Amino acid sequence: MKKNITILLFVLNIIPSFGQKGECFCDKDTLMNNATVSCDTTTFTNGSKMYWQFNCDRIWLTLENIKKEKQVIDESTSELYDLTYRLGFHLIKEYKNTLLFRSGCPANGPCNHTLIDKTNGKKIKEFDQLICINTENQSKNPHKYEYNFIVSLSTNLDYLIVYFVDSKKTIKKPFLEKLTSVIPQSQFEKMTLKNNILTIYYEVDNCDKSKTITIDLKK
Repeated sequence: MKKNITILLFVLNIIPSFGQKGECFCDKDTLMNNATVSCDTTTFTNGSKMYWQFNCDRIWLTLENIKKEKQVIDESTSELYDLTYRLGFHLIKEYKNTLLFRSGCPANGPCNHTLIDKTNGKKIKEFDQLICINTENQSKNPHKYEYNFIVSLSTNLDYLIVYFVDSKKTIKKPFLEKLTSVIPQSQFEKMTLKNNILTIYYEVDNCDKSKTITIDLKK
């Protein structure tokens, strides 16, 4: 009887490592098992799969294509397990050939954004904080971003740049307003698209109402 109980306890202890994709368990710090990434698998339109894994030493995100070729696209040490939701890769949108991720977000600062080839896992393009892409506050679908383009500010803040992810087409729009925030992208509130006209709303100092700038996406 004692032998059977010992065997049962052993089985229960190892179940977490088999219940999900690959390695997803740390026996040295049990808090980590419920306070870090989800190891659920995401499948994309080209058949590639993506999943997090972790153990007591590291946390890593793998992209696996239909040929079973695997590429680690993000990785950190286990000490950062409770910060992975801010620092690690988080999917924003799947495009035809690429995946857009948010990462590297400090507590009150801008994030980084990265485009990854969804077949081989290679980085295609990197961006600083994008405009109107704060998906963290959308409770129903935190990764919903509806547009086939992304919008950013030029380094010297004098251009808005619209980048079409699938076609790699770029539109630059002069922006003459002076932005005073430490994170200038945060002064842009929202954007709408109608009849190929993109309208971006932003706020400036000493102005009670939002101002707008329009970009003709047909050009």
